[in-house]
Amino acid sequence: MNVRPLDLLATGVESYLPYLQGSGELHDPVFDEPTQYGTAYHMFCHAALSVLGPAERREFHLDHAVRGLDAALTHTGNPSLTPSAAGFSRATGAVRRSNHRDFTWPPILKTYRILAAAGADRTTEFAERIKAVDIEASFRSRPPSNWASVWLSGEWIRIREGLSPYTISDVDTWLGVFLDDLLRPEDGFYFEPGKPNSYDLFTRYHVADLLAEGYDGRFRGDLERLMVTGLDRSRAVQMSDGSLASAHRSAGQTWTVGAQIAFFTLAERYFSGLGPDVGGQPANTSNTSDPALTSNTARTVAAADGARRAFASMRRWQRADGPFSPVENLLPAGYRIGYEGYTADAHYGNLALAFLAAALLHGFTDTAPVTADRPPAVRVEHTPTYRGVAHSGPYSVAVNADPAPAYDGYGITDLTVGPGRFLQFASSVKHPETGTFVNLGMARRPTPGRTGLDIMAQRTLTLDEPLASLTPGPTTRGVRLRATAPEAEDQPAFAYELTVLAAPGGVSVVEATPGTIDHRTLLVPYLRDPGTGVHTTVEQRSDGIHLTYGDETVAVTVDAQIEAMIHLPFGFENRRGLCGLVRLDLDEPADRISYRISVVG
Repeated sequence: MNVRPLDLLATGVESYLPYLQGSGELHDPVFDEPTQYGTAYHMFCHAALSVLGPAERREFHLDHAVRGLDAALTHTGNPSLTPSAAGFSRATGAVRRSNHRDFTWPPILKTYRILAAAGADRTTEFAERIKAVDIEASFRSRPPSNWASVWLSGEWIRIREGLSPYTISDVDTWLGVFLDDLLRPEDGFYFEPGKPNSYDLFTRYHVADLLAEGYDGRFRGDLERLMVTGLDRSRAVQMSDGSLASAHRSAGQTWTVGAQIAFFTLAERYFSGLGPDVGGQPANTSNTSDPALTSNTARTVAAADGARRAFASMRRWQRADGPFSPVENLLPAGYRIGYEGYTADAHYGNLALAFLAAALLHGFTDTAPVTADRPPAVRVEHTPTYRGVAHSGPYSVAVNADPAPAYDGYGITDLTVGPGRFLQFASSVKHPETGTFVNLGMARRPTPGRTGLDIMAQRTLTLDEPLASLTPGPTTRGVRLRATAPEAEDQPAFAYELTVLAAPGGVSVVEATPGTIDHRTLLVPYLRDPGTGVHTTVEQRSDGIHLTYGDETVAVTVDAQIEAMIHLPFGFENRRGLCGLVRLDLDEPADRISYRISVVG
């Protein structure tokens, strides 16, 4: 697990060489054709390695960057060409196509700049071809779409290089649309359906990149303010293992950890250049991940830790005998476990690596160790996201009170126990046959025994009040949710409460239906097989279970007598791999259950 960032980049890039065509175009390992923007980001990785990599390999990488730029410009500059594959059927291998040229612009411009600095062949030709690209014809989206932030950051570089018909005034006009549509700076960039954490991060990175590339237009002050709120929110939704809290699409893609490395590196660079007490104003500390982040010195430290923590997650996902994984597991690409419909290795694996490359070009290093502990912090968000995250010590827990039905279950979506480990509760577990989600949490039974379950994670509940942030002690942070379950088939409406508390010793949870007493079950979905060759085992204990993966053990204990345990080791999956499910039926009727998750040893 001690792979250095530059070595990971080089290994990941070379893992895709078997699929690189002589033209410079990258084919997908499974579908054997170009997908979305894979060629452009693979090309940029080669360009970065031509600067940062071992001296004896730099000419090799420079040559691949030149050929890749030729292929990427051919596709981006001619929108009449057939779009690359963008959607993929797990059942039949069918593909659908969509214009994703918006995403190719930053890597094209950054690669061009590296080639020009190196005096590479064809630089003059590339400059003319870049000049000729009509972005209104080639690119699909316009502000305030998150996609538009991508080509906008590339267009700013084209302006800086003197190759664009546009000016800083045009950039200001585009940025004005983004900023006019932003509800408040702390709300984030939620112009995608489902309000995904991943695309808030994605947009924040490209806005931060504008600052890093010298943007000094009339919205510079606004972008500096967004650096403050962006660092605060992005740290809040980063789990203790370095992953991103689940919320709608793409959270389980490795590009999200790559984007965290890149964004936090830009934030560290930005805040370290301001001094301890100047620059943007602090975020609204009533809704902040860490109220201590009110000086730029503290922000610099937090950003550096966020980048290193994300890298600790990213380096887990290089397959031993295959291309760098675009998802947070190491199962073969053909299994498509953890893949979403638009996910393929060529584009999402190389997007992850390209974010790492961008961070390295800006000076990212992981020479300082990542500590297991995070400072106690909590953030709750109301409209439009309805999410909460609490951190303390090695533990982080995320709660989603408005999950997207196709992506997440209700309640605890993620619970992580520190960096460098595989045995985490990261994202809802799905049963592909039924399509239903199961989270760590409570279910109700009408009668004793192995009867059917009313699973809270599968419910659609209505909040009775805003999520509450809890600070019951100096190192304990938590989230409280109070909701109503509407009347369902043969079931009256009932009240529901969820309280989660993270402390240095573990995460404590209480789930209750005040005034409604019946039989209770604790469901524990767990990661059984992440593709490493090591499988998790389950040991029944008098007060719960121990989950053991290699030398990692996590205890789940429940404060009630257990009537029976049912273990279903197969048939489930999530973004981390193949999963199992443990059902703990509790003995006595009650209106609540209390349980705890902690690392053993």
